Amino acid sequence: MTHPNSSSESASAKRSGARFLKLTVIGVFAAILGGGIWAYWYYAAESASLSTAEITALAKATAPEDRQAWLRLSRGALAAESVQRIAPPVEPRNNIGEASRVELGYQLFFDPVLSGDRTTACASCHHPDYAMADGLPKGVGLGGRGYGAQRAGTGRELARNTPSLFNVAFNTLQFWDGRVGTLEEQVMVPLFDEAEMNQPSAAELIKRLRAIPKYRELFAKAFGFKSKQDGSEINLQNIVRAIAAFERKLNITNTVYDQFVEGKDDALTTEQLRGMVVFLGQANCIICHIPPHFHDGVLSSIGTTTSADKNAPLDDDPGFAAVMRREDGFGMFKTPGLRNVERTAPYMHNGAFKTLEEVVEFYNDGGGRGRGKNAFAQDAKVAKLDLSEQQKKDLVAFLKALNSLSPPPIVPDSVPSGLPVAGK
Repeated sequence: MTHPNSSSESASAKRSGARFLKLTVIGVFAAILGGGIWAYWYYAAESASLSTAEITALAKATAPEDRQAWLRLSRGALAAESVQRIAPPVEPRNNIGEASRVELGYQLFFDPVLSGDRTTACASCHHPDYAMADGLPKGVGLGGRGYGAQRAGTGRELARNTPSLFNVAFNTLQFWDGRVGTLEEQVMVPLFDEAEMNQPSAAELIKRLRAIPKYRELFAKAFGFKSKQDGSEINLQNIVRAIAAFERKLNITNTVYDQFVEGKDDALTTEQLRGMVVFLGQANCIICHIPPHFHDGVLSSIGTTTSADKNAPLDDDPGFAAVMRREDGFGMFKTPGLRNVERTAPYMHNGAFKTLEEVVEFYNDGGGRGRGKNAFAQDAKVAKLDLSEQQKKDLVAFLKALNSLSPPPIVPDSVPSGLPVAGK
């Protein structure tokens, strides 16, 4: 005989079973989703503790379009290499960049009164429109007119490419061959070099500046104490200190790369993320171009050739060998910083490489020695990289992430001497 409540109990049991099944399905789905989220964070945490070599291996098996994976790999690579944010440069205690001193240096930088024939200023070769360089394979000195491309062929061609002045405050060596160590020393050289600004003597330069009322005022503010503005503060030491103080303010600290380092995940494109992993990993660029300044402060030989052509011969510039008077320094030059590198073409100490693509190809081949040249002093760190075409493109994309997002210095409308402003 059937119990009076059996039908209701059966219906209740069916409803309970349905609820159980529903909860089970929801639970399984939640577990899968939760597991996925857990896996994501676990992988992210693990990638932060992986070595660069392990990240490089993972990169080879990562889909090019998987942005989240490349984001984790690039963050992990930064952590593996202990990459830090860029910090302000340390100023020498005897030349702190006070506003009045920097302003004086700024005026001097653009004033052709510093040159022997009153036609060339620092800005003639280090111009804001050319990322504080000149855009030429080799600089143009004595007799040159104008700036940038218009200066080509107008005067004496110099021996080497004009380096940018951006971030020189972080350099421990100045000039391509590293022959001086401070900005103050660096300023002195082109002033009196007969191939460059050709100023005949310090006495003549001081006499010129003391004859200009505005400079008497500016030097008094920058170096005097209750000065009578009689020009007594205008001396060679203060001239070079003022220009050096201005140059120490030419710092690139705001790029999309820096924004990424500071935590902005969307600052870099997926291509640039891939390029960063290549830069820090397989290409091993970081061994010489160390973040955050992207140089190592030393000199080395990479076997630079006279052009990007793979059959081009070695360049015959002795570089540091002429400074140290030793053959084993042949072809050694300062490692250039890479901030704003896209805007400072052409490249190398001889300006022989026109594009970043050519530079990357040269390193991928293993430098001069990798191309079969007798670069006996070439650094052993420069070796074949075996990068794919995609990796080379990604690497160039990353280098462009080092472009400054801040405007360059503004060319003044006039300078105290009343001469035509260099770069106008």
